Amino acid sequence: MKEAPNVSPAVDLALAFVKTVEAGGDILGLVTDDVEEEELPNRVFAAGARRDLPAMRAGVERGKTIFAEQRYRVFRAFGDATQAVLELEWTGVLAMQLGSLAKGATMRAACAFFFDTRDGKIARIRHYDAFEPF
Repeated sequence: MKEAPNVSPAVDLALAFVKTVEAGGDILGLVTDDVEEEELPNRVFAAGARRDLPAMRAGVERGKTIFAEQRYRVFRAFGDATQAVLELEWTGVLAMQLGSLAKGATMRAACAFFFDTRDGKIARIRHYDAFEPF
């Protein structure tokens, strides 16, 4: 993952979040207990998705079984004390066959993530994921 310059506390948290997810780590220390994630409709989740903290943590764990590797390449990061926006590319190398995709295939998505923070932790994430055809 390309590191962006330190521009705000919220950006620092957002970058730490994607780095932790990329590594399959635990997001617990980065988010509030009542954190909310909203994933807008896309090719994987046609109706979109809303997740609370347990669902977010379960998703990170599930990702470790589906993907042999996940990477985030940050193109742009900006924000202020309580909000951050990241423009990035996500890639995931499959650890198993998924639909018509063979084990070892790479999935890609252009993403925009919007973070709201409270008391030094991430309280809300809203993201748009534009997956390449698969």
